[in-house]
Amino acid sequence: MYTIILILHILVSVVLCVVVLLQSSKGSGLAGAFGGGGGLPQQIFGTRGMTTILHKLTIYLAAGFFITSALLFGLSAPRGATGGRSVVREAARGAAPQSPAPVAPTGGATAPAEQPAGQPAEAPPGR
Repeated sequence: MYTIILILHILVSVVLCVVVLLQSSKGSGLAGAFGGGGGLPQQIFGTRGMTTILHKLTIYLAAGFFITSALLFGLSAPRGATGGRSVVREAARGAAPQSPAPVAPTGGATAPAEQPAGQPAEAPPGR
């Protein structure tokens, strides 16, 4: 199903690009090259007919583009799937904050050195 919608989406995209390029602009665009300024298309569709058909076709193709985009989004990742690959999550795991380096205390006091387990702590001299 996903492949069929993807192929349809690509076809709609290409045809939409062609139809938009064929529409006449102020300088007649590519429509002039294909007879938009006269010739066979004007004889078939009339003076105003070619633009009306291209405008309607653009609207329908744009709607088809948005619908196929939404369908592809809905089919690409099923809801509740935790096994999906997320670039953001992978980057967050790779850049996990490391514990900060120990900071030496400021002032005149010095921190006592850590004692190995099983040995009693020595009392400071003079007490």
